[in-house]
Amino acid sequence: MNRKGCHRPIILCLVPNCSKVARHSVVWTFFQAVVLMLFALPGMAEQGDVAQVSQLSGDVVIERQGEDITVVEGTRLQVGDSLKTGVDGAIGILFNDETTLSIGPKTKITIQDYLFEPDTSSFSFIIKIFKGTASYVSGLIAKLSPESAEFITPSATIGIRGTKFVIEVDGL
Repeated sequence: MNRKGCHRPIILCLVPNCSKVARHSVVWTFFQAVVLMLFALPGMAEQGDVAQVSQLSGDVVIERQGEDITVVEGTRLQVGDSLKTGVDGAIGILFNDETTLSIGPKTKITIQDYLFEPDTSSFSFIIKIFKGTASYVSGLIAKLSPESAEFITPSATIGIRGTKFVIEVDGL
């Protein structure tokens, strides 16, 4: 209870002669900050996630920021991740825009760039394949912005205009 006998919370204002309007402004600003944090925090935890492993067999490793990560179905992938499959390895990846990428044995790729923000028409899907095979089925990025999807190989860059293809790159 404050000094007037009412149960309203007391808001301290750090400026002299703090008016009721100023107190209301402080409360409103605090309320907005709390709401912003509540909505922003869940997204921030997964902000870097661009895809997940949907299928897996054999030897597969993700290299993330210089460390090898054990891969299981459901593992979340981020921009900058490099995926390497062994002689018996294969992996299926489902991206946030519903693009699917299947990678065969003895393959190395890197998720070079990925951006899927349809609300702002911001799109990018860039995969760098160093060696091996990959099968691609386009998702929403290639449908909404075909010029935003591409594969980079050691000797060429491939712009994607279709919905499906298979690529094989011989190691150098």
